[in-house]
Amino acid sequence: MNTNSINETLSRKERDKLRNKEAIIIAAAHLFAQKGFSETTLDDVAALAEFGKGTLYNYFENKNDLLLSAFDHAVTSMLEFLYDQLDSVSDPLDRIRLMAKSQFNYYKSNTDFMNVVMANHHILQNHACSKEVFERFKNLRDMVVLEMQAAMDAGQLKPGNAQRYASYLSSMIHGQVRLLNAGEMQMDEIHPNEIIDTFLYGVKS
Repeated sequence: MNTNSINETLSRKERDKLRNKEAIIIAAAHLFAQKGFSETTLDDVAALAEFGKGTLYNYFENKNDLLLSAFDHAVTSMLEFLYDQLDSVSDPLDRIRLMAKSQFNYYKSNTDFMNVVMANHHILQNHACSKEVFERFKNLRDMVVLEMQAAMDAGQLKPGNAQRYASYLSSMIHGQVRLLNAGEMQMDEIHPNEIIDTFLYGVKS
């Protein structure tokens, strides 16, 4: 069930609470991306979101909890974005290509969230409540594994290990994202089709 269908079943008060929570998360992600997690205070977040600081505690226990929620928002939004993109595509190779392109398209539209994820991944790894977020990361990886296996079953890829294939492609994508995050590349320098072609066909002419 996507966010829109969930919202249709909620009361007005519940929808208002979801909107308030999302506004706080978006403000926090922007500040974490611009100032850094350690330099951002809850007072900063409250001011940008235009809420009293006490309101933040209605939704989040502390700044770490807010960071975890920003991670969760980013990964959940990415998955919803992918599901929407894949609805009309059935060919396994086309789906693999679309998954790769969609990750970059999502990054382009959600730079703050992706910068926060890349810069603070170590905090997520050490957070006691991060299991559900990691499960969502795993869901994203599992989607790619399934398509790799489907492509092999259809004779579109040479026989191999679908999990390793997915890992290779993921490394290529995340390597580019890390360069973006570090400021060593710009978004217009990224060529998703070239990345996926290199993976699928290699560099041999």
